Amino acid sequence: MSFWHGKRVLVTGGAGFIGSYLTELLVETGAEVTVADNLVRGDKSRIQNVLGKIKLLKVDLSELKACEKATLRQEVVMNLAAKVTGIEYNRFNMADMFESNMKLQMNVLHAAAKNKVKRFLQVSTACIYPHDAKVPTPESEGERGSPEPTNEGYGLAKLMGEKLAKYYTREKGIEVLIGRPFNAYGPRDHFDEATSHVIPAIMKRILDGDDPVVIWGTGNQSRVFVHAKDIARGMMLIAEKAPAATPINIGHDREVTIKELFKVICQILGKYPKPQFDTSKPDGYPRRAADVTLLKKITDFTPSISLEEGILEMADWFKRHKSGTSTNS
Repeated sequence: MSFWHGKRVLVTGGAGFIGSYLTELLVETGAEVTVADNLVRGDKSRIQNVLGKIKLLKVDLSELKACEKATLRQEVVMNLAAKVTGIEYNRFNMADMFESNMKLQMNVLHAAAKNKVKRFLQVSTACIYPHDAKVPTPESEGERGSPEPTNEGYGLAKLMGEKLAKYYTREKGIEVLIGRPFNAYGPRDHFDEATSHVIPAIMKRILDGDDPVVIWGTGNQSRVFVHAKDIARGMMLIAEKAPAATPINIGHDREVTIKELFKVICQILGKYPKPQFDTSKPDGYPRRAADVTLLKKITDFTPSISLEEGILEMADWFKRHKSGTSTNS
């Protein structure tokens, strides 16, 4: 029988981008799922196929009392609640990014410990790594330096969340697991200009007919992109199998430059505008790729959805969403 079958599981941010995939996967395993989401960036349409099989709480998890109510009688908490935006917002709103994300970590974890939750997944981020991190990046690189400057407020908040996870594991009798996902992409992502990530931002500009397509930075910066459903699978395995208070990367080491990414998106969409790289804007990390030695050792997990397959899914989802015929798939 599955580890998850019959378990009472709370997913904070469970109507969000990655959270919605996690919610569906947990339902498939037979878990008794409660979703807590303020539905600001989360959306019920993302989990419409399982709405009849879960309990949905519309709550503000920056309020401690709401967290105490949501975590009551839960056995496992998957804490995906976070304020996540694009690099433009992050650069100029670091106080908000730090404060908002600290509240969403501190309050949920405090409430879970008070309510005697057994296992708690603290979702961190690859943004905790320093600008000059070794690539592929092992988890040990998170122990030195400061997060990359363009994401410093967000990255520092998540790093402090990891520290809390370790303290609570040692002092409060709750097993807190730590997952560090790398760049997520896939259907259900946000396509708004102000807060979108690089793949939906480029895709939207191409489909809107922009020519040239303006892209931040030199285009030489590289990333690994991990489908949100793969990240959700990795989170489940970490929550089930990992030792407490041990950060674990969720990703892979197959890097692609932003210039190469643009070509892949154009080929899949069948549209070929020219790129215009705005070098007055930052590249962010020069390279980013995950060392997944620990992930494989503990969970034997490798992301399975290819970049091309995922971008094709995204294009189909975006077109249906834009035309008003979208579903949660």
